[in-house]
Amino acid sequence: MMPGFALPVGEYGEPAPHKPVRAIYRPAPVAEGGPLLGFGRSGTGGVEGVHFALSRKGYDAYTILKSPPVAAENTYAPYTDLMNEVKVGFSRTMSHLPAIFGVSRQTLYNWINGETPKEHHQAKIVQLAAAARVFIETGFKPTALTLQRTVAQGKTFSELIAQGFDGRESAERLVRIEKRGMTAREKLDALLGDKNSMRLEPSDMGRPASNENA
Repeated sequence: MMPGFALPVGEYGEPAPHKPVRAIYRPAPVAEGGPLLGFGRSGTGGVEGVHFALSRKGYDAYTILKSPPVAAENTYAPYTDLMNEVKVGFSRTMSHLPAIFGVSRQTLYNWINGETPKEHHQAKIVQLAAAARVFIETGFKPTALTLQRTVAQGKTFSELIAQGFDGRESAERLVRIEKRGMTAREKLDALLGDKNSMRLEPSDMGRPASNENA
């Protein structure tokens, strides 16, 4: 006979020493057409592989995703669009732009035709395209002379772009300078036109000045 231990208990039917609490009721989640969660797993020594997961009913233990095929080559060439903008904005002065990059003229046309420029040229193309948009918007037609005109910090437009300055700002400065120069030339032409209309008399030739040292 095995020894036992006797614990003092109350009389049968006496209330428990703790207060009763309400039971927490919650419906168990049930998969449609399958067992409860946690049931239906593989038995002892079984392996829950992919085939097992796909064949069992109820909730999936995990989801198998298939990656879409990756394109072998990206056919989008954004620098082609930018170079076309440059071609329109700079028009005939395109032949002077290779000096900005230190490349041949053919290289520029290769970029237009879809060839990807080297990384250290790409930022300059973006700035040239921004300048070209300014020329298109304002109706400004750059010439070889204007591209070599000093624009800011003692540098020409071409030098500014070659050194990585902002293309739009450089182009706007160049347009303002050219417009001021054009206005000044028009005023000078008008002034010289009035002078040319005045005819000199013979007596005006060799007339001594009131101040010989003037």
